[in-house]
Amino acid sequence: MTKRPPRQSGTPDQDVLARMRAAHPAGAALLDQHQANANLAMALRSLRKSKGMTAADVRRASADLGRPLTPGMVSGLESPIAALPDLNQIVRYAAACGAQVELSFVIGNTDGDGACRVILS
Repeated sequence: MTKRPPRQSGTPDQDVLARMRAAHPAGAALLDQHQANANLAMALRSLRKSKGMTAADVRRASADLGRPLTPGMVSGLESPIAALPDLNQIVRYAAACGAQVELSFVIGNTDGDGACRVILS
């Protein structure tokens, strides 16, 4: 009997993406096409989880702030293969999580991730 090497795990978000790729190859191809969207969705999901919130908590908090997000909006914001949400939705989601959005444009970016960076803090 041969021993298996220990499982090497990345971040929780990388694990989610790896499982998604294995389960849905067509979705993985779409994910590759829209990597910036996927990065934003995973950042929003990580923000929510870091605050110990569920999607329902985000919906309630956004309603309490007078800027309600529907269940479909929250789901779409966290979906790595959904269309890129508008900035207003991102700001509302971040506010519901007790965070702020900082948007910066990067000139001369050569890392292939595009020319815009969104920081959630």
